[in-house]
Amino acid sequence: MGYQVIEDSDIIDGLSVRYLKIFGIWKVINDYRTSEKRNYILKFQLIITLVLAIPSIIPQYFSFLVIQVDIQKATILNFHSLPSLQVLCKLLVFWFRIDSLCKLYNLMTKDFLDKTIPDCEIESVKHIYTKMSKRTNIIVLTACIVINCGVFLLVLFPSISVDYILYHTGNMYEVTTGRKKISTGWYPLPMDKSPWYEIILVYEGLVVLWAGSFIFVFMCLYYQLLMCLHAQFIVLGSHVSTLKIESLFEELEATDRIKNVEMYKKLYRILQDHQKLISFADELRTVYNPLVTMILGMGISVLIIAVFQFLLGKTGDPMFILRSFMFLLYQCIEVSMFCYSSSFIETASSDLHFAIYSSDWYKAGTKFRKAAQMMMIRARKGVTLTAIRMYPINLETIMAILQFTYTVATLISRFTE
Repeated sequence: MGYQVIEDSDIIDGLSVRYLKIFGIWKVINDYRTSEKRNYILKFQLIITLVLAIPSIIPQYFSFLVIQVDIQKATILNFHSLPSLQVLCKLLVFWFRIDSLCKLYNLMTKDFLDKTIPDCEIESVKHIYTKMSKRTNIIVLTACIVINCGVFLLVLFPSISVDYILYHTGNMYEVTTGRKKISTGWYPLPMDKSPWYEIILVYEGLVVLWAGSFIFVFMCLYYQLLMCLHAQFIVLGSHVSTLKIESLFEELEATDRIKNVEMYKKLYRILQDHQKLISFADELRTVYNPLVTMILGMGISVLIIAVFQFLLGKTGDPMFILRSFMFLLYQCIEVSMFCYSSSFIETASSDLHFAIYSSDWYKAGTKFRKAAQMMMIRARKGVTLTAIRMYPINLETIMAILQFTYTVATLISRFTE
């Protein structure tokens, strides 16, 4: 690969990567950029994730063949297995696409558009980067608080009756007997007897802590790249709109030919950086497609289950209802982060069309106008993330997901009544 280590001084102004550093992901990225090898930190994380996640996922699907299950119990058995499956999928995407991701991390450097930005625009560019960094840091911090609150509630306040999982169907809130466990998972063990109950309780606590931590850190990793791509498109568009003949040559007595040559040279450098951005955006979309498809698919499932349990739990255990609400809030935040960032990228990339029109193209020569026209055509269609290869992700996706989630959960709830 041959890329250099990304130093703190290279990162976009104000963007915080301390979460990635705490969990060792930053070192994983820099080590792979220089050596093209996955270091011991990533291998250790993958092994621990597999050891913790697989036993919490596979038994849930075998449980339908062993214990009595109705529609409410079927949904609740999968409630806590989906987040484990999410973090496993995110780590596997990172493992298998680490070469592309390490290349994409060039988007986080403030000199990414090295051919375009002149020294006189450094301050305005810095302002754009700082504004984007503040917004990104706030959203990441919000996600951190929500996920940590959810983990805190799950670990410290177990509320799932073992007797309900093993012996009952119907409304789980009517079952008041039996010990309480953290997750809704079933295991091929005597869960209601010691020491198996204690072992399962400790195991589920470790799964929740591990999954909660890595759901957040990979959410931070993937989301920051999207916001950096958005910022780079804004910076490029801001520079394109300043292509004014008068401002470029106000202190230079030059002929029209010289002005046209200089304008074309600047536009040519912009075209090079635009092509660079487009190529990075295409690669990012390819890498993120399975990730976004997984997040939307599992996100919809978790949202439906959470709303469904919330509707059924109106007179149930308040702590379980609060936990369901935290799951719902977390999933809404994760889906929204990807949909909003994709919408930002789409807007910023398509705004280049207007930015070119705002330049002095009508005063420039034919060569400049033809090149500008070509760039306007390429920038007409905005860049977005996609799910299932073709479905664009944007703000409309959020409304469609929420509407679909509530409709399905309401239908299931009425069916059970």
